[in-house]
Amino acid sequence: MATPSQHAQWNIVPAVAAWLLPGLGHMLLGERQRGMILMATIGILWLTGFLIGGVSVFDRQDHPAWFIGQSLMAPSLAANVGFNSIKAGRPDPRPDDPSPAYEPSFGRVNEQSILYTALAGLLNLLAILDVLYREPGRRRLDSYVKPDPSATGGKA
Repeated sequence: MATPSQHAQWNIVPAVAAWLLPGLGHMLLGERQRGMILMATIGILWLTGFLIGGVSVFDRQDHPAWFIGQSLMAPSLAANVGFNSIKAGRPDPRPDDPSPAYEPSFGRVNEQSILYTALAGLLNLLAILDVLYREPGRRRLDSYVKPDPSATGGKA
């Protein structure tokens, strides 16, 4: 029977680290390869959405439901703060403005970039939940390892 110290535990600090930077929570738990994969995939998805649509993608007032998904990554909140400070200088940007403070994205480009960044946030939520209740340093290889025949009395 397993003792309480052998059970998985709540990992609050790595979960917060995973929110700050995707994959960092897994790295803190000793799963470097998984953390690097998550960092690359979720980061590339988020960065692609950001590069397609620009900083105007993170507008909490125009897209509150999508912003919930985007805010599951800390960089989205930082981008929203930056966007609001830029927007405060010019409250109503227009495409024909000769010197806009930022370039707003319109049409399908804006929709795609919002979708990319929100999906990156939702994928990061899965990674956060995975980190939150995981045993540190434990590899999930138990199901792939064949039992030792000598340990079972020669019967496999």
